[in-house]
Amino acid sequence: MLRGVTYFPPRGKEAVMNKVEEPTVLFGKSKWIWAGDPERKNSYVILRRTLSFGTEKPPTRALCRAACDSHYYLYVNGNAAVWCGGLNRGKQSYYDEFDISGLLTKGENAIVVFCVHDGVDGRDLIAPERAGFIFECNDLEIYSDESFTAYENRAYKTPPQTNCCYAGSGVLYDASLEGQIQNVLDSSFSSSLFTPATIVADYPDTVIGALTLRPLPLERFSAQPVIARAKRATDQFDGDTYTIELPREMRVTPYFEVTGNGQEKIKIRTDRSECHGTFGEESSVYRGHTIEYHTKPTVNIFDSLLPMTGEKIIFSMPHTVRVLKLGYREIGYDTQPTCEFETGSPILDELFNKSLNTLYACMGSTIMDTPERERTLWLGDGSIAARALYLAYADAAPLVKKVIDDVIAARDGDVLYSCVPGNLPIDIPAHGLMALGEYGIFAQYRNFTTDKDLLRREYGKLCDYLMLWEMTEHGVALREGNRRWYDNLYNVDEPLVENALYYSACKFLCGLGRYVGELDYEESFTDRMDNIAEYLESRWDGLGYTSRDDGYDDRANALIALCGLVPENRREAVARLLCSTYAASPYLEWAVIEALDKLGRRDLAMNRFRSRYDALADGDGTTLGEDFNGYGSHCQAYQSAVISELICVFGGIDVKDGASKITITPDFTAIEDFKCALSLCSGELEVRYKYSPAKIDIIVDNGTNAKVSLDITPEHIGRKTERRLITLNKGKNKFTI
Repeated sequence: MLRGVTYFPPRGKEAVMNKVEEPTVLFGKSKWIWAGDPERKNSYVILRRTLSFGTEKPPTRALCRAACDSHYYLYVNGNAAVWCGGLNRGKQSYYDEFDISGLLTKGENAIVVFCVHDGVDGRDLIAPERAGFIFECNDLEIYSDESFTAYENRAYKTPPQTNCCYAGSGVLYDASLEGQIQNVLDSSFSSSLFTPATIVADYPDTVIGALTLRPLPLERFSAQPVIARAKRATDQFDGDTYTIELPREMRVTPYFEVTGNGQEKIKIRTDRSECHGTFGEESSVYRGHTIEYHTKPTVNIFDSLLPMTGEKIIFSMPHTVRVLKLGYREIGYDTQPTCEFETGSPILDELFNKSLNTLYACMGSTIMDTPERERTLWLGDGSIAARALYLAYADAAPLVKKVIDDVIAARDGDVLYSCVPGNLPIDIPAHGLMALGEYGIFAQYRNFTTDKDLLRREYGKLCDYLMLWEMTEHGVALREGNRRWYDNLYNVDEPLVENALYYSACKFLCGLGRYVGELDYEESFTDRMDNIAEYLESRWDGLGYTSRDDGYDDRANALIALCGLVPENRREAVARLLCSTYAASPYLEWAVIEALDKLGRRDLAMNRFRSRYDALADGDGTTLGEDFNGYGSHCQAYQSAVISELICVFGGIDVKDGASKITITPDFTAIEDFKCALSLCSGELEVRYKYSPAKIDIIVDNGTNAKVSLDITPEHIGRKTERRLITLNKGKNKFTI
């Protein structure tokens, strides 16, 4: 699970709400405000607003709405209420909603907002042409205008550029330039540095446009910095290095308190601030955002506003700097695991935990492929992660919908793009086909939600995208897009992979059309499936499917098997090929595991799974990386497939049609001791198996409203018993064999 993590949610969430009549016009009394030049990049502004209740008690409700480009950090009376507010924008901009009543006191109160305008976009963000902050609290009658005072902190200097792919910049901070702002959080603070805020624009404006309520929860964060012990290393020439070992890979904002003589340089990075490329670009190094802080004389307190990712925070500084405190605030998606998983195998349990940590670290404004290098959505990665997210973090389900909404909103003609929201949409045909296939993100949305309206609304657009491929006499022609990419490793049988992915997409959309009552495309897709099936059949050479003269691709053969196109008399041959060919990287390894299961050899699937993943379980990291051999990132979203394989393949739990149909198929040739509890949209489900030579216990506690079936197959049970498909009752169902 998320080991060693303590979260401190903002206070005030549980405050009693008084019914207040809300205005019908959003931000009708508010203005976009800032300080200094709103078009200046890497601009950091502090905004303040004071209010007093005298001797009266503060209200029991103070519902606030706020938006900022790029992000903001809001305090009430010295207490952090919002950390890293603002959701990464693409074509849509968002506002946040939160209640601060629990932080208000009698007498004087101060709302202080630290605003960051990067102005530097990336694959995860489109930056507007100018900065701005907007706020309203109708309960307190506070609106962003000249009643706020503002100060642009010029201690933030232009940082050096990096070659990381995500938005924003690092930090270069010269404390000697910050001015007297040390007590800015206090309600009694007063400084001539703060002047009335500048009104930048009315709402809505032509730059940022109309705002929509963010569809995801605000970031969860440590309300106070976590002060940690650090290991110190001293070098005669380079000074002192302090390293904080984090409980796991996480997103953090560093914190320190030190004394210095002035103009000493403190550098902060993580062990993931440099991320290497993988196959084809092994020598490439992507350098992420770091911090360089120049001290002022005496005490320096720095509560960083720069999110960083890693398992270690590393502070480097001269000998003349005296450390008082080092620490961090953890930030992350506001969820906890909603599943429980346990087997009799320490290795499998460790892999599950690492995959769980990996998925959590990749959850943010989108499903990030990796928090270390890009922080962007790739449709293939997002599709693989979607099923695991529904299984492990059911509370985070809105993230999958936001990904789908972003992809649909970013359509250009009929093309579905990866890297949205972001400044560089990329058309990778194989990723689009993965998203539309039977294991893709749209299929998972159908399997795990009851939202039929979205699927009905977008069905035609998905079909139009699939029609971009041209048919030939021998299957579909490969479509170039911006980039043809199938997997990290080499020797991909591209014609077979793309045709199998296309067949799966046609098959899913035919079923989806019947589900939503749209049949216009069914004949076209059925004809295309027949054509592709004939082409793939022609590529069988007696040992496997191939379009090449120099061998076989496990990925291509696995995807053909998942399409259901391997006849009974070839199943053993294809299974043998999948046990002897190891070209797949973790990106498509899941397909090989799933295919072996579909071919009826879950035992071989487990053998392959263990051969590929055992070393990762024994590794030092708390997450799973881009490659089996250590190249590339150390945390990659598609490695959340481990969650899906352990629960759905080796646990035999299959969830379909808005979790209304659940089939449980134990297979003791693969795993003998299994316990899993899931929180699904149809209710709670707990499955327990235990095998011994004397007896087998199967217990299913069914708290769902679904049709739950137990499939008993003699060849998988290892007992002489008849094949049975048992419909389970609600409540506890227990079987002994």
